[in-house]
Amino acid sequence: MKNRPAKNMISKKQTSNLPEWNPPAPSTVYIKIKNIPYETFKARLNEGLVTTELDQIRYRLERRIYCCGVCSKYVNEYCVITNRKVEPGWICKAFVPKEEFIYLDIRPGSEISPEYRYLSETGLRKNNLEGETPEESNPKSSESFYDDGVNLYRQGRLRLALEAFDTVLSENPKNFPALFHKGNTLLKLKRYDEALETFKCASRINPDHPGLWTNIGFALVKLERFRQALEAFEKSISLNPVQKNAWEGKDTVLFRMLRCEEKLKEFEKALEEKPDNASIWFEKGKLHLKLGEVEESREAFEKALEERPENAEAWHLRGKILFETGSEKEALHAFEKATRKKPDFPEAWYEKGRIFLRLRNPKGAENAFKIAADLWESKGLKANAETARSRIKRLATDKAGF
Repeated sequence: MKNRPAKNMISKKQTSNLPEWNPPAPSTVYIKIKNIPYETFKARLNEGLVTTELDQIRYRLERRIYCCGVCSKYVNEYCVITNRKVEPGWICKAFVPKEEFIYLDIRPGSEISPEYRYLSETGLRKNNLEGETPEESNPKSSESFYDDGVNLYRQGRLRLALEAFDTVLSENPKNFPALFHKGNTLLKLKRYDEALETFKCASRINPDHPGLWTNIGFALVKLERFRQALEAFEKSISLNPVQKNAWEGKDTVLFRMLRCEEKLKEFEKALEEKPDNASIWFEKGKLHLKLGEVEESREAFEKALEERPENAEAWHLRGKILFETGSEKEALHAFEKATRKKPDFPEAWYEKGRIFLRLRNPKGAENAFKIAADLWESKGLKANAETARSRIKRLATDKAGF
């Protein structure tokens, strides 16, 4: 009888130390990561825009990659929500991953070296974790890197996947599957300009791939180039009419274009009463740009700048139009105006870098991209900063003669 209390104490202690696993739904985690209302999530879900990311979140929850140890509410072994000590392997409905752990690959505290936990941020392979030197490693084939990239992409380890596809493309820049998957990876990383550029390279190799044109359409939607997005979706549908994503993408774009056209009519009526209103001309120019009406957009921005020449964003957008129509020197002048009026304008600095590249001024391009990257980083726009830094990296590669 004397032993029973001790036995009960042990039993209670063991019970209290059992892991508590009460995970939220993948949709809940997605909404918290994106910081969006439920209605926006439902709209994206209906458009087929969140399926892959939900699958990736579900994958991490099922394998207990997501847990208290990587939660933003977990501080010094305590949960700030429940105000109690918790084990790093537990989870509750309030879980939301810290930003640096959104693409975490394994659970913290596992037997694998802690260095490996951050591979999604720092590298492609586990190097020298067991004392192996690079010379002793067996070289991997291009096909093997491609397979790695696809698997990593499916697991949501996007930065690792990107490095794998870049390794394949360094050996064969015309490898269509690697370009296609690289574009998809960049799209998921919200690096939309790079994704579009990659998809365009892929389209020159295989212009009749319907899925490619669907993804080009989605990249253009993100960049708010609705007319071009519509053309991409229509191209995809013409190649393969049985595509739910392409049809839904087309419907979404048509709806957004209709809203732009309705707004344009409102602005035109307003300009009848206030023909010199610079703000209305500026907004009108942006709508024309979304609709692919380049000449109308250029005229609207010029009118806006006549009335308000200090509008840095108008100079920036005017420069983009001039760049796209082949007037590089005029475009450079517009971007320089934008950065003078607003020195902390990363988008204008980035476009200046692109212009310098076109004008064969790599040093000027590198400086402009560095400024853009630093400004985006300071504003918390990491995906944009990565886009600018990837340009810098490519310039360094070109200098090295690769």
